[in-house]
Amino acid sequence: MPVLVYNDDGWSTYMRYPAPMAAQDIVRVTVGAIAGTGVGVYQFCALGGHAVNYASAFLPRVGAAMGTPDTLHVWRMHRTLAHLDSLGTDPLHIVADACHEAGIACQFSLRMNDAHHTYVLPDGSPYFPELQSPWFDAHTDALLENGQLDYAHPDVHAYRVAQIAEILDRYDVDGIDLDFTRSRPWFRPGEEDAGRPLMTTLVERIRRLTDRQSKSLSMRLEYDPDASIDSGLDIEGWLRQGLFDQVTLGGVGDHTPDAPSDWFVDLAHAWGAKVYPGIEGQLHWLPGPGAGGMGLRPGRGIVDGFGPPSIEYLRAVAALHYMDHADGLSLFNFTCADGPFEVGAFQELVDPEGLALKDKQYVAAVWPWDATIFQAPWLSRFRLDPGRNQAVYPLRLADDFDEAERLGSTPHCLLWLDLMGVNRPDDIEVRLNGARLEWTGDSYNHWDHGGWNDLLTYDVPAESLQQGENVLELRRRRGPDHFPGTVQVRRLVLDVTYPRRFAPGRGRV
Repeated sequence: MPVLVYNDDGWSTYMRYPAPMAAQDIVRVTVGAIAGTGVGVYQFCALGGHAVNYASAFLPRVGAAMGTPDTLHVWRMHRTLAHLDSLGTDPLHIVADACHEAGIACQFSLRMNDAHHTYVLPDGSPYFPELQSPWFDAHTDALLENGQLDYAHPDVHAYRVAQIAEILDRYDVDGIDLDFTRSRPWFRPGEEDAGRPLMTTLVERIRRLTDRQSKSLSMRLEYDPDASIDSGLDIEGWLRQGLFDQVTLGGVGDHTPDAPSDWFVDLAHAWGAKVYPGIEGQLHWLPGPGAGGMGLRPGRGIVDGFGPPSIEYLRAVAALHYMDHADGLSLFNFTCADGPFEVGAFQELVDPEGLALKDKQYVAAVWPWDATIFQAPWLSRFRLDPGRNQAVYPLRLADDFDEAERLGSTPHCLLWLDLMGVNRPDDIEVRLNGARLEWTGDSYNHWDHGGWNDLLTYDVPAESLQQGENVLELRRRRGPDHFPGTVQVRRLVLDVTYPRRFAPGRGRV
């Protein structure tokens, strides 16, 4: 039976609610929110582990370097941690105990090179002063030029080993998770090959620590294996050595809803590890349309690029990864989503067969993997360059459309493209598996970051779709008013809506 791995960033939860929070308040908004669903592993994250949200004997608390906090969210964290101190406990103790009462494994997740502490404001002051630590000032030679850790330095290894040893000795966690998506680089430019065995040595030391206490060891990686390998991570060697029991996958700067996971699944399964591809819970593709993400109202997910993903989106991502034989899914950043998410979906997501004949929303990552598209420059992977008349995008779909038709449940399908560089809708032609799609006549034009974008929708005959890879074509139709520049697809969404069926005694399902 597949399971979900739920990653809690470990600080946004306590900063969202009035302080001080009691133990029962923390349980209610953390483990209590997902208990009884398909979540089998709860990851308590300490971000970069420099200023922490638990009772460390040698690491400062979040905000300790600020003196008296002058921002509400940090003040709330301080008040809650102080209150829990007076009760002889802390968030990690509370979450671990709650996990075990609910039959959920608890892992401590450490972002191996989280960069939040390096962000600066225009005046040069820290964007996140609450994450500053005296360790940085005392170990300047162990830092990269950007302020992140240099894993070629022995002090960094000793630092990380001490952090993890303390967790294993003082907390009743079931395992350790090393998050390598937050974030490259690990070494100075050009030193990746020399650093690779050094990082392996560190991982081996950590594995010995977990083995001594019969704990699991997990790693989170980017979907693109070459990016990790080139950065100095010997992920193939680590899996061959049996250093990791679990692999979760995710992005760095944005979402990868159609990224394949089969490379990792095949490799990990060969060496006895399980793979849980990731779904991000905080959509943040587009800053312009709508007011979601600005605190004015909850975002509307796919529609305006903010807020939590829809249940239809979750189903589509899950179905694609189960097609790649994943062991389950990992859920990342759901605790800091802009608006409520549908916890009921967490039960659906562990039932691969139950996802069939249910509405889905396939979103294609037409921008490069792990690129935040509103940070210029970026270039879509689905585009018509000047002088080019055709572009092709491989659209992966998990639905068995032939089976749906056989069962009398043929879906209604609608494709919508967010395009830049189109003067008139009939300047382009869209084909799917060779079939020309008809524009519905619906369009929405908006100004965003210096370019007019057009949202065009197309009817898609279900019989033109197939399970697996589909060929989506964008063709340029020449005309006197044709714009000669680049045409880029910024978002690509296929809505698959199945007819509602009636079951005896149950009504509409």
